[in-house]
Formats: sequence, structure tokens, C-alpha cells
Amino acid sequence: MLIAGLMAGQLLQALSLPAALMIGPMLVGIVMVRANCTIQIPGVLHRMAQGIAGCLIASHLDAAMLARMGDIWPIVILFVTLTFAASCLVGWLSGRMTGIDSEVSIWGFLPGMSGTVIAIAHDQGLDSRLVGLIQTVRLMVVIATMVVAAMFIVGAAVPHIAPGPSPDSGSVAWVLGLAVLGMLAARRLRWLPSAASLLPLMVAAALRLEDINVAVPGWLLALAFLAFGAHIGLRMTPDILRAGARALPSLIGASFLLMALCAFSGAALSVIAQVDLMSALLATVPGSIDSIALIAVNANADLTFIMTLQTLRLFAVAVLGPVVARSMVQMLHRRKTT
Repeated sequence: MLIAGLMAGQLLQALSLPAALMIGPMLVGIVMVRANCTIQIPGVLHRMAQGIAGCLIASHLDAAMLARMGDIWPIVILFVTLTFAASCLVGWLSGRMTGIDSEVSIWGFLPGMSGTVIAIAHDQGLDSRLVGLIQTVRLMVVIATMVVAAMFIVGAAVPHIAPGPSPDSGSVAWVLGLAVLGMLAARRLRWLPSAASLLPLMVAAALRLEDINVAVPGWLLALAFLAFGAHIGLRMTPDILRAGARALPSLIGASFLLMALCAFSGAALSVIAQVDLMSALLATVPGSIDSIALIAVNANADLTFIMTLQTLRLFAVAVLGPVVARSMVQMLHRRKTT
């Protein structure tokens, strides 16, 4: 699993596939399950991977970002809420069209870092295999759409430069320590959704503001996403795959509907916040944070503004996602029965 998963992730990344480091191991896991393999990713490693993902998000934060968020906080909250609401609505509609459980479908369309969202759904007792399938389809549509949009809006991509300081031995020690902290928090703070990623994210963000290097090296990031992808793939039964194949056309259509809603929201944000259109679109689309950050740098967009809205929305998903998704399903069920 380790060797084949890492190789598949690197191969797909070389082909510029979004979320390649997670999708590669997921595909390997699916093949292994079809070959009657019964291994599982230990819960400890899965939770530590969530902590590493939290550190990755924190590495995009800086004091300028937080200061700017303070200046435009009403606008930020408004458009974060709009994207969150649109994702929930499209997820519910997709569930109605495909026959997939409504709460699972809503989680599949929730924005943020896909590995983290899948992990939260798993912690909530939902079928994270279907959530992972829907997240993957949605992510592909989002990235493909935004790459095409970038070509028309800003032209050719600029060379990618990794934001923030480069990883070193000190940053590796910090990231591993925070991953362990997140793993312990997930065991003790069961009332806090996704404590395994949220607590490392908050601590790493505080360290980042103190100019302490918390950059995540590529090899450690690859291992973390291998844990995410393999955790999903090794639990993909033939029944789950058949259900996903039947629902694929409806999921793609729902993903394009969500992109259309976010395009209107992004255009309005561009005018209200007085930022360029590409930055506004990337700030509102429900993509994976790491993929959106990469597109933003390649498109020479305002990374600080984009990461402000994307990171705040991830917090909203982690904290409010379980409550909103479950409440929405219960409310609609009550209306149906009455």
C-alpha cells in the first residue's frame, strides 16, 4: 500500500491531476480491496494526517491576512455564508436526484480541504466512502472550471512559487508534534468536530504569526494524503462503486450548478470588495484549499484575500457542518412527513 500508493500519487501529480496525492492511494486501495485485501489504515495515523493537513492550511496564513480580514469582516462572513449555504442546498438537491442519503450528499458538497471534510464526516458516523466519491467528483469539476476560467481571465499561468518559508528540520519537528497533539485532542475532545485538524491548525497559525516555521515538507504531505486516500479506497466495496457510477451524471450536473452559483457570488464579491475577478472567484469556489492555493499562485491572484475566505470557510465547515447538515435533513424530513 505504501509503495504503490506513493507511486500512484506522484504519477498523477506529474499529470497535474487535482488532489493527486490523495486520489492515487485511493485508487490503489480500491484495486487492493477488489483483490480481497483486508488491511486498514490505523486510526492513529489517520488522525495525525488530519493534523498535518491543518498545518498545511496554517502555512498560508500571515499577519497581513488577518489584518485585512479584520478590515472587511462583514464582507468575508457574508460570502463565506453564501458559499456554505449554496453547497448545502446543492448537496441536498443532489441527494434527491441520485437517491444517496441527503446528509451524505450534503457532506460530499461541503467546501474545504477534501481530506479533512471526509474525515469529519467519518467521525460523524456517515459513509465516508460515498462522501469521498462525491468530494472527488466535485473537486474535479471545480479545478477544471477554474483552470479554464484562469486561461480566459488572466491568460498564461506564471511559474509556481511555494508560499512562505521552506521546510527544515525544525518545521518537521513542529508539524509532527502538532499532529500528535491533534491525535490526542481527537481522543479527549470528542465534543469538538475534527479536533485532530482544527487544534493543530490554530496552534500552527499562532506559531506562524510569531515567525516560527511550520512549513510541511513534500514527503510528509504525501504520507498524510496517502493516509486519507487509502482510508477511503480500502473501504470501497463493489456496491459502493456501483452506486457511485449510477449517480455520476447527476453528481457532475450538481457540481456545475454549484459552480454557477459561486460564479454569481464571485462576480458580486469582485465589485463589493474591489478585488480582481479571478481572486474573487477563487475565494468563493468550493474547492480544496491546497488546489485553490496552487491555481491562485499560477494565476497571479491575491493569495492573501483568497486564503482568508477559504480558511474561514473551512472553520465554518468544521464547526458548523455537522449541525447544519443534520438540522437541514431533519427539517426537510419533518416537512415531508407533515
